Amino acid sequence: MKSVNCKKLRQKCGFNKELYVDPCGKSRGLAVWWLDSIDIEVLYKSKNIIHVLMESEGLTVPKLVSFVYGPPKEGDRRVVWDVLRRLATGIMVPWLALGDFNDLLSQSEKEGGNPRALRKILNFQSLLSDCSLIDLEFKGSKYTWCNKRGGALVRERIDRALGNIEFRNEFEHAVVFHVDLVGLDHHALVVDCCHSEDKAPRTFKFEANWVQHVDFLKVVDSGWREVAVSNVNSLLDLIQRLDVCRKRLMEWSRREFPNFRKLLISCAEN
Repeated sequence: MKSVNCKKLRQKCGFNKELYVDPCGKSRGLAVWWLDSIDIEVLYKSKNIIHVLMESEGLTVPKLVSFVYGPPKEGDRRVVWDVLRRLATGIMVPWLALGDFNDLLSQSEKEGGNPRALRKILNFQSLLSDCSLIDLEFKGSKYTWCNKRGGALVRERIDRALGNIEFRNEFEHAVVFHVDLVGLDHHALVVDCCHSEDKAPRTFKFEANWVQHVDFLKVVDSGWREVAVSNVNSLLDLIQRLDVCRKRLMEWSRREFPNFRKLLISCAEN
């Protein structure tokens, strides 16, 4: 996708600022979008790496972030890994490197197909060692890519986020989430630098038995109409309406489908 088309998508997603490296043919394009609350200074950019200095007054962010796309061919990856090694020289601040590395750290990160050549695994392990980078903890699917070929299915963990010691010390609770995107062959990576299990919101789950209730459609319709249409950002309107519907359904469910186990315990205690 050319940067001119990315701009339209960026606006719909609500980001204010952008940086692009246009693709060569149909691959290797890179895009970075960010909000006004973050300041970014580009230190290095190529068709495979965007390396930036990041600062924010209102948010706690890593000092350095590298957005990486590892070339599919081993020889090309070696060249890009050497660039990362040079960028890593002398870094003494929190550094986060993430993206599609197209490489594995062990055979256990692949399912199906031929085993990954040992030299490739050792080369990638060597990169992490030379750059003092650590594979960050993740939640979600074990694999981040799938060839979607049915009987010849291959799955691999080639997308990842890495951090140096300084990053781990400052963001000790950082967690990477592998988010499944319907229709795509890669999972998205969401890096929560300050993750807290205690503060994690309860996951919304749609209950199939709701639709049998006489008031279900009324609750959805009421929540949908609660948000005024802006006619400026249709995607934002949709997100806000879905969020309100979610809240109204949860409130309604607590009234119409109470937790009978808790009620029984409460009655027994009284």
